[in-house]
Amino acid sequence: MTETGKPVESEWSPTRGWAFAAIAGLTFSLAACLPAQWEYLGKANGHATQEEIKDRLGEPFQTKTLADQTQVWTYRYEVNSFPGIRGDMRGGAPCMDYILRFDSKQILNYWTRQPCRTL
Repeated sequence: MTETGKPVESEWSPTRGWAFAAIAGLTFSLAACLPAQWEYLGKANGHATQEEIKDRLGEPFQTKTLADQTQVWTYRYEVNSFPGIRGDMRGGAPCMDYILRFDSKQILNYWTRQPCRTL
């Protein structure tokens, strides 16, 4: 109550509550768009071993040993389409390859993500 006896009006209202919930939900949804693989590889680059990568991501789709004894692994992720869900895809591509390169000590030293190509 104020000095005049009138009740103090709250600044919070149901409309503001819904707006806050909508903004929080949108923020969470946008953060969830970052694929787990992308986030993991960004942190693993430069120190994760092939075994650690395999433990986290599973068996690669394809492997290749280069002349300098480094290895390139490809992980392929295809969209499982459900209304409103795009799976691992950002940018609308129906299939994405993660290309990982390991040095001669089997440490991840480079990775990239690109739309799938025929290998």
